[in-house]
Amino acid sequence: MLCCLMAAVMLLATGCGSRVESQKTGSGQGSAGQQTTMGRYVESEEELPIQLEGVCGFCKMDDGKLVILGRKGEVLISEEDGSAWKSSERQWFKENVDDAYIMDVKMDSKGTMGILYAENDNTDSEEAAFAEQISLKCILLLPDETVIPVRFPTEEEEEGIDRFWISNTDRYFVSAQDGSIYEVHEDGSSVLYLRTEGSPQTIQFLGNLMIIAGYDFKAPLLYDMEQEACVEDEVLAEFVQDNYADRGFNGAGWQNMCLFPGEENVLYVAGKKGLHRHVTGGGAMEQIIDGRLSRLGNPQYGIAGMVFLDTGAFLAVSDQGKLIRFTYDPDKEAVPQERLKVYSLQKDVDLYAAVSFYQIQNPDVFVEYEVGMEEGEAVTREDAIKKLNTKIMAGEGPDILMLDGLPVDSYLEKGVLCELDELVVDLEQETYGNVLRAFEKDGGIYMVPGQISFPIMMGKKSDVSGIKGLTALADRIEQMRREAPGKDLIGLCSEKAIMKLCSLISVQEWRTEDGEMNRAALEEFLTQAKRIYEAQMDGIAQSSIERFQETDEYYVQYVDEDWMYDLRHYGFYMDYLAEYFNIFMGVNFSPQSYIELTSISRAEGFEDRVFVPMERAEGSVFLPETILGINSATQKRELAEDFLKAFLGKENQSRLSGYAVNRAALDEMFRMKERENGADGEYGKAGIVYEDGSELILDLFLPTDEEITVIKGWMETAGIPYLEDTVFEECVFEEGSRFLLGEQGIGETLDAVGKRLAVYLAE
Repeated sequence: MLCCLMAAVMLLATGCGSRVESQKTGSGQGSAGQQTTMGRYVESEEELPIQLEGVCGFCKMDDGKLVILGRKGEVLISEEDGSAWKSSERQWFKENVDDAYIMDVKMDSKGTMGILYAENDNTDSEEAAFAEQISLKCILLLPDETVIPVRFPTEEEEEGIDRFWISNTDRYFVSAQDGSIYEVHEDGSSVLYLRTEGSPQTIQFLGNLMIIAGYDFKAPLLYDMEQEACVEDEVLAEFVQDNYADRGFNGAGWQNMCLFPGEENVLYVAGKKGLHRHVTGGGAMEQIIDGRLSRLGNPQYGIAGMVFLDTGAFLAVSDQGKLIRFTYDPDKEAVPQERLKVYSLQKDVDLYAAVSFYQIQNPDVFVEYEVGMEEGEAVTREDAIKKLNTKIMAGEGPDILMLDGLPVDSYLEKGVLCELDELVVDLEQETYGNVLRAFEKDGGIYMVPGQISFPIMMGKKSDVSGIKGLTALADRIEQMRREAPGKDLIGLCSEKAIMKLCSLISVQEWRTEDGEMNRAALEEFLTQAKRIYEAQMDGIAQSSIERFQETDEYYVQYVDEDWMYDLRHYGFYMDYLAEYFNIFMGVNFSPQSYIELTSISRAEGFEDRVFVPMERAEGSVFLPETILGINSATQKRELAEDFLKAFLGKENQSRLSGYAVNRAALDEMFRMKERENGADGEYGKAGIVYEDGSELILDLFLPTDEEITVIKGWMETAGIPYLEDTVFEECVFEEGSRFLLGEQGIGETLDAVGKRLAVYLAE
């Protein structure tokens, strides 16, 4: 078994401290005439007998049984290697499912369960949890259905518990958000066992070790339960800090770093870097599975639990209840020789996920995903683009380009991109063809958006309906100011933020057909933006200005001083619901945010509110995202087109964060499981607690058929893309700020813009 595992360690093994690398070299020859390293884990998805709504645990018992525990009390047991599962359900869950919100479930080898739950009391537990008023209960449920309430030393300590754990020797523990860990005895009594300096999100047991981890911990904490002392493991600590420093926890039982026990003294670490094996206290982190060749590296795949089998295989269960088997194949190339290179300027979660899924479906192709500006690296946008352009000109560029943030106009002029007309024709029936054809230029299509979003306005019908173009918007804002003196109209007290939103329906005119600056169009843009800014700020209450300044200070501290140029910060509806301003101007990013948007009009006092897309006189505007093109110099044209087709296919599109351009995938996005949590049929809740302690809760409802028809109508008519040109826009905004603030005239402003853009446009 150990030999099998060691043979699986890949050539590209990474780690820290001293490293052990074992390879199996076959007789094949690589592209450079070198011997090809053979042996790789392959993965397959397997069906479970029931669909789980959530997973609380996946473990291997001492007797070899595998157990999966669902959030609704489902118990799946396999007495073999996970190939045959039996389903069972305890009577307690059947009797309490309507009155209890299950937070966590664990089970020992004898069948005793530890259960954390909140009583519903006919209110939505999500609302109670959000308001931090939830009252958790903890019980032991014996195999004969006897219920033993768990008692804690004080009521204050009971309030913070959030997870239940069972050791490999059937000792019971619960952990609290303040870092306290209590041991629970079989009679229900409990005692403080250990106090840590962070909030444990996961606890694993390996021999005498209790291994505690969570995003509060720089590295896993190893506690020797016999010696009652912490144990140092520098190799493991350094590996986690180097590779999983940004790990998080979604609150529903899974993290992006999963720890689980293996053979004696062996701990496995699974996550975006793949699967690594570590002998506790040893000097190596051995890579067993490369995350780039596995769904383990997929950011959309949450690992709820993973186990090591005696056969040398591994089983994982995802947060969505999918079972994945990883089996070693000695005849597979450790790293496929066939390669496809994908590039984006900044890391994109949806592209990253698509690369992973394509890799799984095409195990003999190695899809290399390169990011020009990796997080944490001191690389500017300009430097990253220069480096990319150098590679492209040398014929060493990527096969597929995600064009978001790249100089698209320059690439089109220089023939960097392949024509995609035939691909679009092949996909036109299954996609929104109008969206794929939106970038058609000179009779050719050279790039396609993988997903889109929409600029919108929400308010009373008299305030937001019938507005087409920037001049009409300025007219309406000025009218609102006359009708509502002193009121915050749009929630933005920044000339740059206003220009950014106004650019969505104006930037299409800023260049002439030959690519030069359109001076007349920019003058019109700045003139109308100034009207909107002055109307917004005319007599506005000081409290509104101070509230925006607090928001600005927060974003400057945690994001960047130029946060106003990033559209991701313009999709928050709750301040509008709090009635801080008259109309919402921003972006509707996804079907999930559409649920929030449509739910606002059902809130008390908002029945007369409507939402409309921001439009130009010529038609509807949309925001293209994950814009993909193929390098005209690629030697992998057929493979690159296959990747684009896979990206635009239903399976991948259904997982995107924005609006899918695949018709069936968009339907799937709105086919959410109906469940009624409240007396009026609420689907869920969204909320916020403001700094002054006030709370705002929005009941969420699934969109009606009529509301879904509305968004599909937007998809059908979307025809005018807003294509962001970061350098051009920032130049306009920086100089335009002086004009909007009255510091310089329009002529002086346009001259300054032209001078700053001259070098950029020449390039």
